[in-house]
Amino acid sequence: MNGNQFLALGAFDWLGILIALLTLFVLADAFAGHYRSGFENKSQYAPFLSGGFLIIASLSAVVLPSVGWTISALEIAGWIAVASGLIGFGFHHFYGIVKKPAGYGWLLHYLMYGAPQLAPLALSATGALALVAARGFASETEIFGLGLRVALLIFVAVALFGAILQAAVLHYRGAFNNPAMYLPLTAPLVTVAACFWVIFSPGIATATTVLTIFLWLTLLTGFVGLGMHLRGFDRQMGGLYVAVFNWLEGPPAFAPALFAGFAAVGLVTIYLL
Repeated sequence: MNGNQFLALGAFDWLGILIALLTLFVLADAFAGHYRSGFENKSQYAPFLSGGFLIIASLSAVVLPSVGWTISALEIAGWIAVASGLIGFGFHHFYGIVKKPAGYGWLLHYLMYGAPQLAPLALSATGALALVAARGFASETEIFGLGLRVALLIFVAVALFGAILQAAVLHYRGAFNNPAMYLPLTAPLVTVAACFWVIFSPGIATATTVLTIFLWLTLLTGFVGLGMHLRGFDRQMGGLYVAVFNWLEGPPAFAPALFAGFAAVGLVTIYLL
């Protein structure tokens, strides 16, 4: 099941590429955060092992789709990434809030200045996407009783909503000092709603049109945010002369790219499936 093609690649080929890119973005920001803390807990190396396996497995499935072991490897890597992200979420919650002085009494403070609570779930999201892609590479049409198109739209809605929540917390910490910091709360939110509109009203052309428009706007939002985050390193004191310091202490460099990546998954679903 690969449907239409774009640049000689089918839907699940593109999903495999997006899985690799999204995982790479997640690992880059995870490395900055874990390196900043000195990898004081050995479990902080886990996402790089599971994420690295996922990148290799997804690209292998794209390059060698007819080789059975690549699809099996992608599914296994997907499950490992899902588990790794969930465990990471538990660690972030326990060590980032529960074990801190005053715990939930200072919840807002730790949400803003502690370990990003939802960040590990981004790895779970790429793992879940790998599970769907593996079914597609195997020419299956369903996963957990859902059609693959519906499953992908649910994925886009849930993943985007998580990214919106995490961005809202961090931009609130930054006091929304730049009006562009409100962008993650605009088009992406409408995209989430539009995904469910299409899921529950699949025969309505207007719903698909609205979703397509806002997926493109969300894709643009991700690229704008990525540019602003990267530009932020140069604008901080010392600029690129102290690039490593500003990378570690600045905004998560590639977090906005997740918006673009999740939107791209939606566009692949709309156009190629």
